[in-house]
Amino acid sequence: MKTLNLSQQNTAHHIPEKRQVDDKPKIRGRIRSGEGTVAYWKSRLFRNSYRAKDGRTIELPEYYVRLRRDGLTKRVRLHTSEKDQAAEEALQLSEALRRSGWSAIVAGQARLPSSPSIDAFCEAYKGAAASMERPPRPISVNQYLRHLRQICTLAGVKNLRELTPEAIERGRDKYRALGRAASRSDGAIQNSLGIIVRNAAACFSKESRSILARKGLEVENPFAGIPRGQKIEATTSLPREIVDRIWKELPLLRDGNPEAESPNLVRFSKNYRKAHGGRKARWLPIDYRKPHPEAYCAILLGLGLGLRANEIDKARWSWFRFDGRGACFLEVREESDFAPKGGTMRVIRVPVELHEELSRARADLESPYVLGGQSSDAVKATGWGYRRRDVLRVANSWLRERGIEAEDVRGNPLHRLRKQFGSEVATGFGLFAAQKLLGHSSPTVTAKYYAAQTELPQLTHVRVAG
Repeated sequence: MKTLNLSQQNTAHHIPEKRQVDDKPKIRGRIRSGEGTVAYWKSRLFRNSYRAKDGRTIELPEYYVRLRRDGLTKRVRLHTSEKDQAAEEALQLSEALRRSGWSAIVAGQARLPSSPSIDAFCEAYKGAAASMERPPRPISVNQYLRHLRQICTLAGVKNLRELTPEAIERGRDKYRALGRAASRSDGAIQNSLGIIVRNAAACFSKESRSILARKGLEVENPFAGIPRGQKIEATTSLPREIVDRIWKELPLLRDGNPEAESPNLVRFSKNYRKAHGGRKARWLPIDYRKPHPEAYCAILLGLGLGLRANEIDKARWSWFRFDGRGACFLEVREESDFAPKGGTMRVIRVPVELHEELSRARADLESPYVLGGQSSDAVKATGWGYRRRDVLRVANSWLRERGIEAEDVRGNPLHRLRKQFGSEVATGFGLFAAQKLLGHSSPTVTAKYYAAQTELPQLTHVRVAG
């Protein structure tokens, strides 16, 4: 039996027979070596992934970190895809976890950081857009975010706090310099800048900022006061000889042109690099000796009915209907992978012979689309992008070879056909008919582009002596 010495005997009566629950002194928990540094947490970041329905593995852009307390380990999602910022956030969360327990992590993750990265803000805006009273179309959301990222890249901005009016002006200056170096006209540069700034500013609308504020992110609109105007250029009709040539040679696109040149890959690649600043061609040259009925239909829909490129790409046979007198109509309406620009349906009366020609030329009898093919999962999910980029490319290239925007490699000849359609309608039937058939939300827009095309009265008040 072990005996106590004199000193131990004197202090033994001070030791309670049963330790109280709270008598253990509160000491700081053990911290691993280096745990209080950013470098420690940077080495412990990882990204999560999941398997989509189609079997693809999708990696989430934001970083994750594992945190441990009270014998419990959790994966915690961070708010950024930037590794240095994620490491700093992980360090802050570890300190909050040590001080306040898991409740601090839950509360912290429910709010956005005060200055997220641009990528994190874009993800936050996507969530806010879905909560709006009138949410923008998915294609519009992607366009807003694409232009926001573009202006931030030009200005060298990575975090939201760096996006100031001065930074935006710096990005605008760089865009103008790059445009002039590429020999673009000042009018084209101004119009492009107006579109980029207007779309980027849409991410900071009053409604979106209110929704983000309720999620813990208070932001001002950095685009307030930034010029975003465009130079409106009234549309003029195409020369009659170009329009006549298109109608005359269209059957050769549908059936194939045996007299067309054989594709030359070397010459095509050389010309592509020259026109696109030295970039390698992503396409193969087009063989017009073969029939291209889908591109033929795309041109008919653009020049004959004034559809936009995205409307041409998503046009369905179910949009066509006939009334009791045999008249044919096209209803441009919302579908699972398409929403009309402006959100409203419009009806276009279709010449019966145009519908018959489209039916005769369609390549895929089983497809619900006029251009054939099926809807891709990416388009269904996001509404962004074209299903038949190959078809639209053939149509645009064929039109450019016939003088439609031949001088502008960035142009969209199919959209120029839409303007030609609007020009002819405005001239023959007035601005109101042009507005309805083109689907403009305001007559002001139609008037800006097509007022010069309307038929003006013949002036008879002049009297010339002799």
